[in-house]
Amino acid sequence: MNPLPTLEVRRSTLKGAGRQAGETATHLRGALDELLAAISAAGPIPRNDDISAMIAAAYAAIHEIGIGSIESAVAGLGGHGERLSLMATEYAAAEEDTEQVLENVDRAWA
Repeated sequence: MNPLPTLEVRRSTLKGAGRQAGETATHLRGALDELLAAISAAGPIPRNDDISAMIAAAYAAIHEIGIGSIESAVAGLGGHGERLSLMATEYAAAEEDTEQVLENVDRAWA
């Protein structure tokens, strides 16, 4: 007879990965804020003629799409970090519950 498969959950690894993902998201958010401040400090693109007006319009569209994409990725990374940390906590609670149930079964059979 084959032994039952086991499941090993490394809660400290999950918790550490969650923390690191959160720290990375925070770092990226800070870098993005610095970039946006530098862009803002540079001021708007002058629209002195048709060409510069087209360049400014293209820049605005690219800027909006790019920043939105980066902000979405940063939020997602932070969210994944939170969920990994929560997963570690939930596995710990499940293990404690299982141990309690097994102790109760053990006492009932004794």
